[in-house]
This record gives sequence, structure tokens and C-alpha cells, in this order.
Amino acid sequence: MKIMEEKEHHPKHPWWARTIALLLMLLLSFIGLIIADLETGGAWTYWRIMVPLFALLGLVLSWYLRKTSHWITFTTFWHEIVHWLGLIAAVYLVSIYVDIGLIGRFQAALIVMTLLALTLFLGGLYIEISFLPLGLLIGVFAAGAAILTEYIYTIMLPLTIGVGILLYFIVHRKGKRKSKEDNT
Repeated sequence: MKIMEEKEHHPKHPWWARTIALLLMLLLSFIGLIIADLETGGAWTYWRIMVPLFALLGLVLSWYLRKTSHWITFTTFWHEIVHWLGLIAAVYLVSIYVDIGLIGRFQAALIVMTLLALTLFLGGLYIEISFLPLGLLIGVFAAGAAILTEYIYTIMLPLTIGVGILLYFIVHRKGKRKSKEDNT
């Protein structure tokens, strides 16, 4: 009877998965900021569409990274699914508020941005550290869209570029560290 060896799947560059997913989220967030500035009613629709997309990107990235380092347990993956489902449920609740006229579409878009920022921030603490700066940035976007509409591009574009560079270095440093460990 053969004894099967456990082999871990190690892609050559797992940091590329992080980079692609996080830069896509960053780009989509900045587009959402532009839409919020140009078409306040459209921001509500945009951010409702982005919530499941961000959830999907987050789950796929987490699954990809976890499958490279250790066993994926059902409980771990289930916690992440519930984490994102909580965001989707909260956005649904906000949509009920919009439907009954309790809040406007622009205010609802800001609330969804804030909920997404919080979900990403908490995901950065518990799931994947790279989500943390992205959550902070989207929170700043929400505050900026609410407060600084006149100067939004002047402040947010450099901030977006800065967070993109920070995310690149976080991901790249993890990749270098992993490559050094694999070579030793």
C-alpha cells in the first residue's frame, strides 16, 4: 500500500495574484469616486454592483493564497464567505432605506463605500493584510466625496497613487521573502 505524500502547491509568484486583485480593486474604487463626483445618483448603482465584485475578488484571492501555504478548511473559507455576505446583507438593508425614501441615493452610495471600507479593513486584519490599506483608502474616499467635493481629485489622485505604491511594496516584499525562503 502506497503512502501518499502531501504536496503543497506553490505558484512561482503568488504576489502577482495580490497585485492584480488589489490594483483592480484600487482602480474600481477610484472610478467609483469619479462617478460619485460626476453623477451622484449613478454612484449608488455603481457601488451596489461593486460590492459583490469586491467580495468575489477577495474570496478568490484569499482562496488562491491559502491554497499555496496551508490546508483550506471548510470553517476558514466559510468564515470568509460569511464576512462578505454580511456586507451584502448590509447593502441590501441600505437599499431598503433608499426604496422607502429614508435616505437619498448619494447618501446611500457613501454608506455603501463606508461599509465596503470597513469590510476590507477587517478583512485586512483577519484574512489578508493587503486589504487593510485598501479599506482605509476607500474610507478616505467616502469622507472625501462627502466633504471635499471641490478638491476631490487634487487630494484623492495622489493618495490613490500612494496607496497603490504601498500595496505594491507590501506584496513585493512578501514575494521576495517567500523567494528567499524557497531558495534556502
